[in-house]
Amino acid sequence: MKKFLIAAALLCGTALWATSCTDEKADEILTVENTPTASAPDTGGTQTFMIKSNASWNITKAADATWISKIDPTSGTGDATITVTIDANTSGSRSAALTVASTNVSRSVTISQAAVGEEPEPIDPGQKVEDLGDGSNAYEVKGNVTLKADTQYNLRGFVYVTDGAVLTIEPGTVIKGEKKSNATLIVERGGKIIAEGTKEKPIVFTSQSASGARKPGDWGGLIILGKAPNNKGDMSIEGGVRSMHGGTDAADNSGILKYVRIEFAGIEYSIDNEINGLTLGSVGNGTVIDYVQVSHSGDDSFEWFGGTVNARHIIAYGTWDDCFDADNGFSGNVQYALSVRNPRVADKSGSNGFESDNNSDGAATSPYTAAVFANVSLFGPVATAPAPTMTNWVDNGKAEGSTVDARFQAAVQLRRNTQLSVYNSLFASWPIGLIIENDKGTAQTNYTAGNGVVKGNIMAGMVRNYQDKQVWTNNSVFNAADPFDTFVSAYYTDASRINEALTFDSNLVKTLKLSGNPTYNTPLVFPATDSVLATGADWNDSKVATGFDQVAYRGAFSPTETASNNWASGWANFDAQNTTY
Repeated sequence: MKKFLIAAALLCGTALWATSCTDEKADEILTVENTPTASAPDTGGTQTFMIKSNASWNITKAADATWISKIDPTSGTGDATITVTIDANTSGSRSAALTVASTNVSRSVTISQAAVGEEPEPIDPGQKVEDLGDGSNAYEVKGNVTLKADTQYNLRGFVYVTDGAVLTIEPGTVIKGEKKSNATLIVERGGKIIAEGTKEKPIVFTSQSASGARKPGDWGGLIILGKAPNNKGDMSIEGGVRSMHGGTDAADNSGILKYVRIEFAGIEYSIDNEINGLTLGSVGNGTVIDYVQVSHSGDDSFEWFGGTVNARHIIAYGTWDDCFDADNGFSGNVQYALSVRNPRVADKSGSNGFESDNNSDGAATSPYTAAVFANVSLFGPVATAPAPTMTNWVDNGKAEGSTVDARFQAAVQLRRNTQLSVYNSLFASWPIGLIIENDKGTAQTNYTAGNGVVKGNIMAGMVRNYQDKQVWTNNSVFNAADPFDTFVSAYYTDASRINEALTFDSNLVKTLKLSGNPTYNTPLVFPATDSVLATGADWNDSKVATGFDQVAYRGAFSPTETASNNWASGWANFDAQNTTY
């Protein structure tokens, strides 16, 4: 790993932050030096930095950086002093990225400008920046490597933590994924990641783009691959990654993810060929996953392909496609999970809270996808709805999501022979509450037989509660006047399963007695002590008799938690777009 110790501006005043973005070739040098020691005033002016190079280079700016009126010069050969002219600001703070590039090397310089009335601020000269990766698809981490909290890291290309290697990340460390190289961190079978942050100092994987300019899919994501069982054997992972996963060691240990945030990751290369925010392939239950938030993923937030790993305290926020996706024999336990949707972002495949398959063709192969989720709150897009019609809500996600056929679908879609179970959870404000379908395989038979269980749950604020098949037929919305819910309505309302379906009311505060309306902008809400969520959890089935905290409440949060004191306090972030790193 090459190291570049460069001053960084992480402030709200006008500033230049130089970062290394591609590894230098032996015969080509390009560095950015002499960044300012203080921000410029909000009245505008000029800032300078120096280029040191033995090659030809050019400078480009982000398309929306019209307030950067001049860069002089924009191209050259060898060393040069660059002058950046910034217009006077008339509103809030803003930032944009400049790219300095030669043939084989590039650097990123972030320019930030203070809001009107803000004073210039000093720039921390102690911030260090290093590359992790070289922009290729084959960079390897071997041995024991530690990422330090006093350094920011530019993740570049596909970076593999190889068999026997251990990548340790200190609490408070920030890793930024490079967009142009689809930066992705892959922990291979036999490798380990020890990313154990704290409530006060979470570890953050985020976009390299400046605040205000970040988007879902700005970089690849985090992939962890293990040796636990799946139902396909030796499996490749999606996204063009070289690595395989799978084995026979259910207790396999791939390390620790604790107090970790993953932001603006997730890339869909093609249908069924994606990198998610966090992808887990055959990860064993010796691995620890606790307090992990995936925000603004460009595909699924969390996806499990087989494996036995357990998880607690996980958050899917502003997901593009599915919040939680379980396939290929995943059989872990997950407790305390929250998902909150952006009502303007959905995928063309039909975005769900849960989506689960046994495998892609619905084959009856073991181990079955039989994960057990408990104490989950799935808040869909209808919580911030206009008129609650099905057509509005299946289509609304195209505003900022997929440009063609963006669709919201269901809180829970169980299909293709899955046996996934959900207990003591809340499904709220989706077009459809629950789908159990026999599109491939016999999922409905699995649930009738009790191999998969949906029990002790509350459904509220749906446009339609039940559906026996997916919403889409030949890319058209189903006719809402047709029943298509004979199986699921009978299954969910069976008294032995003690589920509840509340009458539609877009005012979930009133219906559920919550501390606020659960929307994209106000995602954390808590039940009152007399809420229907405060009691009623059932732990009598063998599937949940062990391995879970047997709490009395349903959903992700207890009635004793508050906005200032809950399990997401301190480490989670619901404004990653505007956070300066």
